[in-house]
Amino acid sequence: MAFVIIAAAVIAVGAVLWYIGTKRTSSRKRELDESPYQLGLDALIAGNSDSAIEHLTRAVRNNPRNVDAYIKLGNILRERGQVKQATQIHRELLVKRKLPHAARNEIIKSLARDLGSAGRWREVLEHLATLPRAERSDPSVLAMTRDAYESAGDLDKAAQAHKDLLKAGALEGQPSAGVYRAHLGLVAFNRGDTRRAKTEFQAAVKEDPDAGLAYVYLGDIAVREEDTERALAYWMKLISEKPECAHLVFERLEKAYFEVGDFGRMMGIYEELVASSPSNVRALTGLSRMLERKGALDEALRIAREAVKHEGDTFEGHRQLIEILMRHNRYEEAARAAETLLAGLVNHHKEHTCPRCEAAFNGYSWRCDSCRAWVNEC
Repeated sequence: MAFVIIAAAVIAVGAVLWYIGTKRTSSRKRELDESPYQLGLDALIAGNSDSAIEHLTRAVRNNPRNVDAYIKLGNILRERGQVKQATQIHRELLVKRKLPHAARNEIIKSLARDLGSAGRWREVLEHLATLPRAERSDPSVLAMTRDAYESAGDLDKAAQAHKDLLKAGALEGQPSAGVYRAHLGLVAFNRGDTRRAKTEFQAAVKEDPDAGLAYVYLGDIAVREEDTERALAYWMKLISEKPECAHLVFERLEKAYFEVGDFGRMMGIYEELVASSPSNVRALTGLSRMLERKGALDEALRIAREAVKHEGDTFEGHRQLIEILMRHNRYEEAARAAETLLAGLVNHHKEHTCPRCEAAFNGYSWRCDSCRAWVNEC
């Protein structure tokens, strides 16, 4: 009997201890879930940067040893444009602390991004060079290294870094080697290095059909060299190889054919494009322009109205139609066309903007200058 009483007491004591332990564990878990650090992470995941900053600031104040909270706080500040503050946080982490290797590597990468946002590309390269070899082979670091070399003007090393990036298997969202060569050609072109630009563009179109946009700039270089015939050949090459990009050179072709005294050739180009792609709005509006200049007003209006049917949110057809009507004093018809155009402007989106950040493009390129996303002009 005594044994049974003792056993029951032991079980009871065990149950009480288990209950107390469970309560303490639950309490600790609740405290962890409600800690400023955890709340900051939750806000970060939810995309609420104001709340994330508030909670992470409290987290580092409560626990100055929380390195990850410091890193994330600096990253958020950088993304909000507060680059100086972000840089200061990440620098102080490196200077003042004895850190585990993994944490130090993350801080170096964050600091490199801070410096990149400030355009301090040589410093970016200096910091990335301090990473262990394995870290330097990480695709995100290779992409940073490539962009830093490119922005610092070392195009050869940028090209090599891009090759290393592709070898590492980082293909998603990254351009092919040929397209990147064309991009470097445009970088050189914009910096006034026409010789380097020409070399890169010519190599790019041989290497990758997707680099066809390079023909636009090869033609522009030929015009600078006063070789209109060669410019025409490059632009026609674009039309034949990548007809979906043909609209990029319509204005250039019209001007060039006018200069060589063969303006009628543009009529044939537009007719061929419309025959192969009846919904090509820019070819339709170009053909309408040619017909109006030829004096075939009714046909020009018919083609312009056909363009209106397919124009989507570019309104090229409406613009062409209204301009023709105005030039020929048909104001009532122009007003009706304008009224239809205005009704459609409710859902209008800006043409020639980045599909990711919607920043306006300055000319044609393979990459957005604002958010650095890779794009396809065609």
